Amino acid sequence: MMAPILYLTGEELRKLFRGGKLKVLLTLSFLIGVIFVLIGERVGLSGNLPVTALELLLAVVLPLFMVSLGSDLMVGEFKDGTMKNALKLPLSRETLFIGKILAGWTAGALIVLSVFVPTFIGSIVLKGMSALSTFGMTMAEVGGAILFCGLLVVLANSVSLWTGSGGVGMVVGIVLWMTMGVVGFFEPQLNRFFLTDFTDWLHPLLYRGDFGASVTPLLFMTAYYIMGIITGLLAFQKKEV
Repeated sequence: MMAPILYLTGEELRKLFRGGKLKVLLTLSFLIGVIFVLIGERVGLSGNLPVTALELLLAVVLPLFMVSLGSDLMVGEFKDGTMKNALKLPLSRETLFIGKILAGWTAGALIVLSVFVPTFIGSIVLKGMSALSTFGMTMAEVGGAILFCGLLVVLANSVSLWTGSGGVGMVVGIVLWMTMGVVGFFEPQLNRFFLTDFTDWLHPLLYRGDFGASVTPLLFMTAYYIMGIITGLLAFQKKEV
């Protein structure tokens, strides 16, 4: 079972690379990382530069990148008819969906790493290698950012499949994101139930050792993952070519 999924994921990832959008997003992410290295100290970004860059970008920029990526992950193939070729393969729709969503999730992870790598290398060049404990915290932040961004890809894909349009799905995803952000701003206690505050579920665990404060946001993130995958799969199964 795993072999066909892994093969399909690799093929779908290669397909994404052949398209223009992922290349643009990866290039922009890398350039943004380089800019952080060049101007970080000048604008007062002291401390752990890779973590600071990720946390700032996770406020707006990376979520927009993920919504852009996820909103056109599958629905575009239905609209241009290329999904017919995939459906001719001796694979179930469930397997096709899982392979495609894993490819999108991996692409989202690569975008996060495209920001992290230049800031991490630049930080080593400018300040030297950090302590082992700091390095561990940094990698935990990167892993959390990847999980967070992967969730946005999953949800954006589900919305676009149900709306039937990548453009509409992207607009709906952005509006929902902004709405949650505004509600969370005026009602901070609700932030843990939304997807707009990356640090709300990760920082209590990493920096205060308070697992209890992270449990509720982690459970909601897991629930959002499950809902995004199930609703996306239902829409994928109902779609006609």
